[in-house]
Amino acid sequence: MRLIINADDMGTSEESNNTIFMLHKKGIVSSSTIIASGRYFSHAVEISKDNPNLGIGVHLCLDGPFNIGNGYQTIFNRDTNQFYNLDEILKKLKRFSIDESEVYMEYCLQIEKVLDSGIQISHLDHHHHLHLYLPSLRSMIKAAKRFNIRYIRTQKMLFNKHNNLIKKIYKSFHQAYLKSRIKTIDGYFTPDLQKDLNFKEQYKILSKLLSMNNKIIEIMLHPESENDPETRFFSSSKISNLLAKHEIVSYYDLN
Repeated sequence: MRLIINADDMGTSEESNNTIFMLHKKGIVSSSTIIASGRYFSHAVEISKDNPNLGIGVHLCLDGPFNIGNGYQTIFNRDTNQFYNLDEILKKLKRFSIDESEVYMEYCLQIEKVLDSGIQISHLDHHHHLHLYLPSLRSMIKAAKRFNIRYIRTQKMLFNKHNNLIKKIYKSFHQAYLKSRIKTIDGYFTPDLQKDLNFKEQYKILSKLLSMNNKIIEIMLHPESENDPETRFFSSSKISNLLAKHEIVSYYDLN
């Protein structure tokens, strides 16, 4: 199995940046996605210069305080001078009540900022998985093709117990739509360690995941500090030994 271990939300805090690069130096995190308008974007870019083997993509945003452009008519809240909050933008995406040209324009601005910093972009993914909605997904694919970015995060979530049948069908359609237009991988998995679940249970799930031969899988992490549950779990010797049996790569390494 080829395994991508990706850390989302680079650029949001100094502690998160430091934790991501610490996990990379330990051989755990092979990939990350940076928020172009994150408060600590410049800090992340500076550290990345000393870590050229870490694949870095763009964590596109469409909600909250992460906009670069302004003056948009359908995705911008003039009262707060930023994107709409998550609940509001979700309603707009579900109702198709946004102008996709504005979404595309904003995605291009975010990608251009990362490119201008000197980072070679490995792939795209999306904050809060908003590319599960067609207006975002179409704009994302269009932006990826404009900037010759080869990969977008898969829509296929592995070992998700919370999806009902309708959601599974919906996501399968989106995965098929994505794969027909741009490169992606076989699936992604996000560990559920934020609720103080039993580490033993999570180890069993991870072991099952890693038994999927001839697949390319992404494990998605959100490291916040050296003491958060995800960081402690993946820094443990037991997990390190488990991961060592597999080829850990970044999107840069894929054909």
